[in-house]
Amino acid sequence: MNHKKQEVHDFWNEASCGEDLYLAAADRKGYEAQAEARYRLEPYIFDFADFASARGQKVLEIGVGLGADHQRFAEAGADLYGIDLTERAVEHTRQRLAAFGLSSHLSIGDAERLDFPDESFDRIYSWGVLHHSPDTQKAISEVHRVLKRGGGHES
Repeated sequence: MNHKKQEVHDFWNEASCGEDLYLAAADRKGYEAQAEARYRLEPYIFDFADFASARGQKVLEIGVGLGADHQRFAEAGADLYGIDLTERAVEHTRQRLAAFGLSSHLSIGDAERLDFPDESFDRIYSWGVLHHSPDTQKAISEVHRVLKRGGGHES
């Protein structure tokens, strides 16, 4: 990992986005309260993400953070994949999904080098993540590479 990417990793691995402010406990009640705060502050996520329309779609979320949006895609019935540069975010999202009896294919990953074949996903979702990549253009190119022709992307 190059120096700039290591800095990004270390910053977000210290505390996932919103963790210090909105996550009182890493359990079901804590994750419910965090989601409530998130969607109160950013209610437009629902229209933008359109979680319900993901049913049956193969969806990749880049940058899972604390997993609130990932949970919504799982509840909607997506064939769900998620990556994050940090171990901390992947672990939080695993814990969150387990607390709600949901599942996803989660892994540590780099948006600049997505470990998926070309045209793998119907939809790719990322909220406030890709611009943190040291090579944002490379990350965007990777999104286009793994997105099926005619697929959707939200970022």
